[in-house]
Amino acid sequence: MGNMKFSERVRQEREKKGLTQEALAQRLGIQKTRVCMWETNGVVPRQDVFLKLCELFGVGADYLLGNDRITENPVSKKINSIQRMLVELNPIELETAEEILKAAFKRSRKK
Repeated sequence: MGNMKFSERVRQEREKKGLTQEALAQRLGIQKTRVCMWETNGVVPRQDVFLKLCELFGVGADYLLGNDRITENPVSKKINSIQRMLVELNPIELETAEEILKAAFKRSRKK
């Protein structure tokens, strides 16, 4: 039996993005049957595809694999939330966000 938490989270993240299994497969350059295997049997893809999947969804590997003891950490949840928002930005908005974060880091280090 595969990783059913992975299965559940892939489906949830795919649906959040408004993607069909076929659309997700196309974005990753794989066959739709692979996505179906992930969502049905919890089959975890090979590393290169897995990393593309994490990047596309804007989530960490631990989250997708269901390592809840890591993702339940409040700091990790905040970081994952911020990461998800950043993935949705266009390049100009992302540059602005980066500058804002840099300014916040500088200010917090001075204290």
